[in-house]
Amino acid sequence: MNNLMSDTLISGRAIVSAMLTVSMLGDIGKKIISNAGIDEIDPDKWYSYKIRMNLFDQIYSRFGSEALFVIGMKTILSFPQQLKEIQQLGRIYTTTVADTNSQELLEKALEEYFQNYMSVASNIISTANKGDHDFYGVSVSKKSPTNFTIVAKTSLGEKHEAFYRATYISVLSLILLNEWKINIQFINSHYEPLLHMTTYEFEFEFEKYTGLKNPAELLADLQVNARDALLKQVVIDSDNSLMKLNEAHKELNTTHIELNSTHKLVVESVNYASRLQRGQLPRLERIDGRFSSFASIWEPRDTIGGDLYWLSSSQQSGPFVLAVADCTGHGVPGAMLSLLVGNSLERIYANDTAEDPASALMSLDHYVRTGLNQDRADSESDDGCDAALLRIDRDKNTIEFAGAKLGLFQVNSQGEVTRHLGSRCSLGYQDAVAEAEKPVVQKISYQSGDVFAVVTDGFTDQIGGSTGKTSFGYRRLEDILKANCTGSAEEITAAMKLEFAAWQGTSARRDDVTAVVFRL
Repeated sequence: MNNLMSDTLISGRAIVSAMLTVSMLGDIGKKIISNAGIDEIDPDKWYSYKIRMNLFDQIYSRFGSEALFVIGMKTILSFPQQLKEIQQLGRIYTTTVADTNSQELLEKALEEYFQNYMSVASNIISTANKGDHDFYGVSVSKKSPTNFTIVAKTSLGEKHEAFYRATYISVLSLILLNEWKINIQFINSHYEPLLHMTTYEFEFEFEKYTGLKNPAELLADLQVNARDALLKQVVIDSDNSLMKLNEAHKELNTTHIELNSTHKLVVESVNYASRLQRGQLPRLERIDGRFSSFASIWEPRDTIGGDLYWLSSSQQSGPFVLAVADCTGHGVPGAMLSLLVGNSLERIYANDTAEDPASALMSLDHYVRTGLNQDRADSESDDGCDAALLRIDRDKNTIEFAGAKLGLFQVNSQGEVTRHLGSRCSLGYQDAVAEAEKPVVQKISYQSGDVFAVVTDGFTDQIGGSTGKTSFGYRRLEDILKANCTGSAEEITAAMKLEFAAWQGTSARRDDVTAVVFRL
């Protein structure tokens, strides 16, 4: 630890909060603290401000403000005592404005909550920074009952404003979204090198919220938008690195050292994207307790790709939703589209799982088309996805299934396989889905112990076999499911992998491969 009191010090908590988010991207954080001679950050100790400054500089240069924004949204979790204070302020505000239609009372309560919250925010900054001065903190000035200017002073760089903007909007949103639309505008920043301090100025404007979404949906939108922006930036970084490598190969004067350096950058960038994309797949808490057994195969053809599988939040009660999607392309283009699809599913089922699978697929169709601007006549892209959605109700032993080209396999205890076909449409493309081809809900009953499987066409279309010219097909898949119908989902996917690898042999992998197998 840097023990020179002339150097500004920062609480370990302020670094740990950043490290948690950065860990999704790879070893950036670990390399920086290792170079500082530190094995692990202790939240209860003090460190040189340069560690966090360097961390944020590298994150910003690589992934832009989007990454700093995501870090900022989670920072308050590293300060539990202050979080309790903010939650208490929120309870006071909620009690004050309950059942009132008085705009004057709402504005008065808003001002009091905002001023008190900024006092807590100021305390966090001043207690997390230690230097030869006591300028750290936040000051607030009121321009109108719903308009405020704040000035924040802290030990970060001029380009790191997104971090603080996110800390404010994430906490304010927890309390105010049911009443107010929150607009935060960054005004300017000024770095004072002798003080190791930057002054940020923001303007806050609150408008009465008149939309139809509830607070949970609005907060989910905010979180999904932030994550979406970061994921896109990471994938774009991969794409840019690949372009640099291609350019380096074309340049005849490129030295081996330069080429190796560019190649290392590409590998690092793609690994960042791969790590983040894998992190978007359902975590254990979304799987546990919902299946008798569950297993998956997720193998992008090019490290990152366009296939994904998704589960609705485990915090929601009642039926839950499982989705599998196969997006246009593979590699970087496919990964970009898979991020849009995954975040669209989060939006559709942000608050509950009430929307039936067929309706949800059409909502997904809308989100993909508008997200890629393919609803416009001048659109230059025409991409989309195939998908399967299952709404599983274990209390009733039923599954509501709808598919867009992807189907569902059901295997009973006698090894009898039923293939439930999806509709013939794909989703998100420029041409709207024809009425006759729109997905429809199929209600499927099952017995305890039945096995289900969904696979993307990268599995069934893979060329191989003795001639190297035949696709794997559905019949071979059904044979595997029959032969292993008494096994666990893990045993079934292991058999699928073995058969698939033997079939592929020396043939090149053609597409991303995904399979989801589960027993209920």
